[in-house]
Amino acid sequence: MDATTLVSEFTFMLHQLSGAFTRPTAETFRQLAMGWVLTPGVGTVTGMIRTLGRWATKHWTVYEKFFYRAPWSLSDLSRLLLVRLVAPLLGPTIDLNLDDTTCGPRGKHVALAGWYKDASAYARTTVIHWAHNWVIGAVSLRIERFPGLRLSLPVLFALHRKRSNSDAEHPYATLPELALGLLRQLAKFLPKHRIFVAVDGFYAVNSFLGGLPKNVIAVSRLRKNAALRELVPPDLPRRRGRPRLRGRRLPSLEVLTRQAKTWEEVELLKQGRTVRRRLHGLTCQWYHVCRCKPVRVVIVQDPSGREDDLHVVCTDPSVSDAEIVQRYIDRWGIEECIQEAKQQMGMERTRGFCKKTVSRQAPMAMILTTLTKLWFIKHGSAHPSLLPRRLPWYAHKRSYSFRDMLSALRQVFWRHRLLDNLHRQRQSNEFMDALTYALCEAA
Repeated sequence: MDATTLVSEFTFMLHQLSGAFTRPTAETFRQLAMGWVLTPGVGTVTGMIRTLGRWATKHWTVYEKFFYRAPWSLSDLSRLLLVRLVAPLLGPTIDLNLDDTTCGPRGKHVALAGWYKDASAYARTTVIHWAHNWVIGAVSLRIERFPGLRLSLPVLFALHRKRSNSDAEHPYATLPELALGLLRQLAKFLPKHRIFVAVDGFYAVNSFLGGLPKNVIAVSRLRKNAALRELVPPDLPRRRGRPRLRGRRLPSLEVLTRQAKTWEEVELLKQGRTVRRRLHGLTCQWYHVCRCKPVRVVIVQDPSGREDDLHVVCTDPSVSDAEIVQRYIDRWGIEECIQEAKQQMGMERTRGFCKKTVSRQAPMAMILTTLTKLWFIKHGSAHPSLLPRRLPWYAHKRSYSFRDMLSALRQVFWRHRLLDNLHRQRQSNEFMDALTYALCEAA
């Protein structure tokens, strides 16, 4: 394993994003990215500088100013990440997952924070906490060399603002409206691609599904009280007045499930396991949300009866029922991706408090999550010494976790620094100080 070459590959990926910065800021970004990857624990800028050691060639205030003063745009950075690094791995169809998450900052004076519901809290009652609320778009990707692995790469980000924090430059928008804005950005960045977007039932509203771009197909969970209608018959007799827009009201989903007679049994891939499900689909109208546009509704049943029935809706009736359900099941990847960024990359442990810092630090953790996964798939996985060891108590493991990928990248960086310092006796003490600090933080 040539550590210098592998470090150069990661540095080249960072160089691909340098178009979003000025030349001095691009070098600061490169050093901060390496420090962020190497620093476990709380992701503070000063901690990254200590971990970098002699690799941090600038004054410490320059790294602090990168987040709250440097002139760069998160939208430009997302565009370069998509077009230069992610798009070459994609086919003509893009699988995108959208979701929102809260990141709890500390301190009542942190900018743009508010009281939000913590949907990930395991509690019997609703948990409301002081936090930021981020809408995140992640590209879902399957790799042929790793059939059991589905990568979720976060590439789009939008911070929700309360009405009191909104202004003329950032007008108030709901979470579905922010998600639709991210979707339009993606359609603008990659106009020749067909986009499948999977969202939770919270986004199955007119403000999101009613404004989709032409090259976008949405898949979402359907709420149980949805008012579905039959399609308007094309051969209705002509009458005075405007043509009829809505068909006859259909029964509730519970009644439709009981009345269904034809079921299709299929095998689906759910979180690395093959499961069997029974599907029943119908094409209808959901006028309250999608107006006159026909949609495809799929009722999903577990033959064993262990799981509750699932109802999924797709804005394109020509898509097969099995594909609709599979794309919705694959949406779970963004939940895992958010957890990885919070636990491993310190997305929830940033210490910024001004507006610019708040709107940049959390997305930077997600972007570095994407870069780590891309580096491992392209370069790191080709070296057996970087692959995780098979442990006797985890013999059934067949795929790689994000922790394995991050561990491989850190191993390459530390090996490169160690070899670089073997013939530099004066700098050995600096290297040992940086390594000791990183190990103490990890403990």
